[in-house]
Amino acid sequence: MSHKVTVNAYHPDSTVCPPDHKYTTSNRPLTEGCPGRNVFFAICACGSWSSAASATKGYAAEMGRRHRAAAR
Repeated sequence: MSHKVTVNAYHPDSTVCPPDHKYTTSNRPLTEGCPGRNVFFAICACGSWSSAASATKGYAAEMGRRHRAAAR
């Protein structure tokens, strides 16, 4: 079973924030019409795991690494 973890960002209206949306280092959106990122989720390809909501991409990615390590 594959354990590839993907981290996705979501807008405040729960739509996915595409990876091509650009942001400043202070996390302000540079892309016209982008309302900004609200939350991050890590989702595993195994289909049986997803993270809790996270305020930062780094923490969501860390939860994914922990899931993959535990699944070995």
